[in-house]
Amino acid sequence: MALFKKIEQSDGVITDYHRILFLQTTVNQQNSIAVLSYVSSEVRDGEKKNNSNRPYMRSKTYETDYDPDMTIEEAYEFLKTRPEFKDAEDV
Repeated sequence: MALFKKIEQSDGVITDYHRILFLQTTVNQQNSIAVLSYVSSEVRDGEKKNNSNRPYMRSKTYETDYDPDMTIEEAYEFLKTRPEFKDAEDV
């Protein structure tokens, strides 16, 4: 699962494929969702095939209210409530 939406990164690079790297729960405090953004799904596919080229990636971590039962699917739904992922498509 991932999200598709064109987003211009702070360095001007356009990324359109965004996947959750990890979902971490800090007990009784918060959940953290780390997202990796790629220039395309093809670049991500190359990474999965152990392509020797290091793809361009940007990472960002989002903090949410504590939810000990949050799933990855719920984390993606949370991301779509953020302005930068508004109207993102599930892929």
